[in-house]
Amino acid sequence: MPHPMQQYHDLLERAFLTGTIQHNQRTGIDCHVLPGVQLQFDLRDGFPAVSTKKLHFRSVVAELLGFLQGCDSAAQFRALGTRIWDANANETPAWVNNPNRRGPDDLGRIYSKQWTDWRDYRVVRSLAEAETLEWHGYSMVMHDPTQPSWLMLRGLNQVERALDLIMTDPSDRRILISGWRPDEFDQMALPPCHNTYAFIPFEDLRELHLVMTVRSWDLFLGAPFNIASAALFLSIMARLSGYQAATLTIQAANAHLYANHRQQAVEQLGRDHFPLPRLVMDDRLVPLDSPGLVPGVFSTLNPEQFDLLDYQHHPAIKAPMAS
Repeated sequence: MPHPMQQYHDLLERAFLTGTIQHNQRTGIDCHVLPGVQLQFDLRDGFPAVSTKKLHFRSVVAELLGFLQGCDSAAQFRALGTRIWDANANETPAWVNNPNRRGPDDLGRIYSKQWTDWRDYRVVRSLAEAETLEWHGYSMVMHDPTQPSWLMLRGLNQVERALDLIMTDPSDRRILISGWRPDEFDQMALPPCHNTYAFIPFEDLRELHLVMTVRSWDLFLGAPFNIASAALFLSIMARLSGYQAATLTIQAANAHLYANHRQQAVEQLGRDHFPLPRLVMDDRLVPLDSPGLVPGVFSTLNPEQFDLLDYQHHPAIKAPMAS
């Protein structure tokens, strides 16, 4: 049996050898591009952490918890234990000069806000309709007295809704979380790369599966981090809903190896895999007794509740991040 992470190595090698060379206008760096690729990992075989270079698991945990808790500031991510959003918040010229940026460390409406505070606007033509919407969690944003109309707004927590549906309606094929919000791109330090998460529960088997869609996938720097983050996300959702984490499928529209990562990729591909580690979650992180406990549950999570057991790895391999 091939090692579960060999498929990632095979994809990295295929991009290097057969990927179409394409110049990237945004970064100014050529890429070896593969369109439409897919990887699948079974978490029952172990946690899919790359071992042919070091995975900074603490950063994986910190970033995911930041997403689940709606963080929109690099300072909040630093408080959780990662600095990976510092450059996006404070060094990307397009964002630093964006009038929507609220100051140092601000990230705007990135993944975190889309996942936990998706903006749902409604325009109504009567006060009675406005008052009805207020009962459903909307707030009045604007009222035009010259022609009766009220602009109403509510924030939707997609993650809490997904967890609720896993627990109450597992046959629902709409258990999706999306970060793709074109009307708010100008309010984000970075548009989402991994843009859709679809959870598939099998109630009789008590298995939970996840399919993640990625529009743009940096195979050397991004992929190992994204694989681990999605696996952790699946594991948390499974634990809280009382399911077993099963398969994680990642499908990418544009998978690419940057030209200035080729030497590093060759070094990594020359290394052998170690056995997969095991994810350990705090024993106090238990399945919820009822869906009524879902609201606010993600705010109680902290990085100390997650660890990798028996994680062996080769040394880290440094590479520049395209920006």
